[in-house]
Formats: sequence, structure tokens, C-alpha cells
Amino acid sequence: MKVATVKESVFVPVVAAEGRDTIPQEIGGSDMKRDMDVIRKIMLAVQARTDIDPRLLKVDGLDDFTVGYHVALLHDVGLIVGPSTQTYDTPYKQVLVKDLSWEGHDFVAAMANDTVWGKLKQSLSPSDLASLPLKIIKDVGTGILEQWVKTQIGL
Repeated sequence: MKVATVKESVFVPVVAAEGRDTIPQEIGGSDMKRDMDVIRKIMLAVQARTDIDPRLLKVDGLDDFTVGYHVALLHDVGLIVGPSTQTYDTPYKQVLVKDLSWEGHDFVAAMANDTVWGKLKQSLSPSDLASLPLKIIKDVGTGILEQWVKTQIGL
């Protein structure tokens, strides 16, 4: 007669190390860093919604874990509005996205412009973009957008 072995379940807490969030391998995670391309895609997806019904966000080309992690970051800094909950089966809080906040709309106004985004990505490496404070990225992006608008209207 064979005896089945049961792997003991172990709760492993989420650990913050060296300025980045690390999701332990034991719970299916990996080293996760803020990715500004992902942030931009999420913000554009929320802006494109036609309703404000709270729900988990799905973004084409991105897995649920990556979206959920970045949505939680955006919710923490007040760019996305919606109720949230923390459960034991996810290493980040789940946010039922309703809409962008006022600040979120301002941020996406600058980042949605391909000229602005292109200049930021051309001038800064992905690791620079990931490590800079969001406020600086928004302020620089808004400045680039302001210059672009002035050239468009002949100022």
C-alpha cells in the first residue's frame, strides 16, 4: 500500500528589500519592480473604460499578477480609485478599479502623449524610470508636454 505524502503549507510573508518589493518564490512570486511601461498601459486602460463599475482590471498582453501588483502601487499613491482588500492568497492588495483620481487624470494626460513618452524613454533607461519618484516623472512629462503644446500652437 502506498502512502501519500502531504507537503506542509507554509505562510511566507512578503519582504521588502533594497528599495524594491520582493514576492517570495515559495508563493509563486518573483522579484517584482515597478515598470513604467506597465504603469502607462494600466493608466491608459483605466482611462479608456466607459463605466465606473468597480472590478479587477485586465490588460491585454499583461498577466494578472503583474497588473494586480502595479494597480496596488497606483492605488497606494492615489492615482487609481476603488475599494481594496488584502487576502492571504495574494501577496498584494486587490483593488477593484473604478476610475482614475484627479491626479491620475493629470498623470495620464502627460504620459498618454507618444511624444512625451518617447522622449522620457529615449532619455532615461528602464531602471532609471523605475527608480525615479513618480512625482518627478509626472513633472518632467508635464514639462515636455507643455513644450510640445507651445510648439503646436506657435508659441
